[in-house]
Amino acid sequence: MEQKIDEWDKCKAIDATGAKFAYTFIPTGIGLVIKVKCDCCCRVLDITEW
Repeated sequence: MEQKIDEWDKCKAIDATGAKFAYTFIPTGIGLVIKVKCDCCCRVLDITEW
């Protein structure tokens, strides 16, 4: 998963802590949906593995 995020990430962090992602975990009946949102450019990456 980290490799997918590193390939997708093109933005620079805008705050002093270096944080720039919001992670969303959605449990479903068939598995776990995982989405990563970039706080800088508002793009969303779905890294769900079925």
